[in-house]
Amino acid sequence: MIEVSDATRDPLAIPAEVKASIRIAIIDDERTLRESCATVLQADGYNVTTIGRGEEALDTMRRRKFDIVLVDLYMSNVSGLDILKTTLEAHKDTIVVVMTGNPSVTSSIEALRMGAWDYLPKPFSATHLHVLIGRASHAVMVSRETRELRAQLQQQVGTAVEKSALIGISPAFRKAVELARKVAPTDASVLISGESGTGKEVIAQLIHHSSRRAARALVPLNCAALPEQLLESEMFGHRKGSFTGADRDKPGLLEIANGGTLFLDELTEMSLPIQAKLLRVLQDGVVRRVGSEQQDAVVDVRFISATNRDPAECVAKGTLREDLLYRLRVVPIKLPPLRKRLEDVPLLANHFLTHFWERHRQPGEPTPRITDAAIDFLRSRPWRSNSIQRWDNTSTRGRRMRHGWERAVNLF
Repeated sequence: MIEVSDATRDPLAIPAEVKASIRIAIIDDERTLRESCATVLQADGYNVTTIGRGEEALDTMRRRKFDIVLVDLYMSNVSGLDILKTTLEAHKDTIVVVMTGNPSVTSSIEALRMGAWDYLPKPFSATHLHVLIGRASHAVMVSRETRELRAQLQQQVGTAVEKSALIGISPAFRKAVELARKVAPTDASVLISGESGTGKEVIAQLIHHSSRRAARALVPLNCAALPEQLLESEMFGHRKGSFTGADRDKPGLLEIANGGTLFLDELTEMSLPIQAKLLRVLQDGVVRRVGSEQQDAVVDVRFISATNRDPAECVAKGTLREDLLYRLRVVPIKLPPLRKRLEDVPLLANHFLTHFWERHRQPGEPTPRITDAAIDFLRSRPWRSNSIQRWDNTSTRGRRMRHGWERAVNLF
């Protein structure tokens, strides 16, 4: 049964007319909880439909489109996972929240991997329900406002990302790319692991630009590049006077990424106190700035993380919280190093040769061919830094790689 408490203000300030247009379905065979949830949400102005039987839910989900669906994981005759699957097959943009009175790591991760937006453990308070539905409603607003723009961005940016970086035919690499494409339309948290230079940030860009959040910001944060106090301030923001030099209130990257995606690079370098604070955001969407004694914002952020370490080993060593890993690694993606995808070396080598040849030579001048002997030589290299596929201008190593290819082209 839902624990009803005093209503609180909507932290996401969803306009009344938007609430009235948001269609919510509550599917639970427990009548008391179903009607309690409906009462709370209807009083808040939402358009609510209740369903008590699994078979009716399956039929309704096929015939009608809802913006948000709350479904009990353990229904009497029909599994909540079956209802989740049917809902997303019929309407892939629907936000599905799974409710469960017996939460477990296995069932929750399975639901999230199947496309659930979040899960809600029973019993829950009216305040908790308000916050979660507020976050989901904000996601619906973003999706509605940016659907056309997202399609344009996918053509302009997503195609460019694929052409410039997602080059390869090796099974392990293609499997990682296909998994990234599959998880992109959902809001599931993704953890990308792989050695430095394997393209983790490129995969994060692909996921974001193929998601419903494509028109909003993809905000990167390198957890290894900043000391602990500065990292906390950058991520959560700070209040004026909270530390020396804090001469004004400043929103953090979590607030800047609201409605979009936060990319946490080198996740395992984050300190344990900041991990604990981040876990609260993952659970409730609540942000409290450094030096603040109150809730400063409620955000709707998708998390994509990356690490060049083994997350399980970091948990065993006590440098990474297991509960944080559980929330961030809903979908794990493993990127292989270049030395384990040697069949991609010719494709990558020719790609970079063509790119820099066109950049430095006159239009129409024929591109030279890399000899078989040169390809064999490249395949024999250990590629410890995987740098053949990374030539961006944002890192010292990337600039060195770019200049190296430019010098090679100039030899022709």
